[in-house]
Amino acid sequence: DDDPSVRTSTARLLSAHGHTVIEAASAAMAVQRAAEVLPDVILMDLHMPDCTGIEAARTIKQLAELSGTPIIALSATPPDWVLQSALFATVLHNPYLSSQLLEALATTVRR
Repeated sequence: DDDPSVRTSTARLLSAHGHTVIEAASAAMAVQRAAEVLPDVILMDLHMPDCTGIEAARTIKQLAELSGTPIIALSATPPDWVLQSALFATVLHNPYLSSQLLEALATTVRR
């Protein structure tokens, strides 16, 4: 997420529930960090200043080592097609409850 307060609050929530969090302030940084870390799951804001989360997700999915990594889309206004897209494991609409994020994460990682 490009909003520092959203990144901080999300990181605190996930860390408090035992998750390791790697943050990225831009789509380009998200792609770079994902390639370096090879995470179990990625949370992706769809609206960022340098490029969209959709473009970043496509780039991540093209990398062989990340092609199977689930991505959870986060957006107040996701395009209709994103809701049905195989690009994302699930889509959470902002604002979402902490419990919704934790449930989406648990369900996505279990798959």
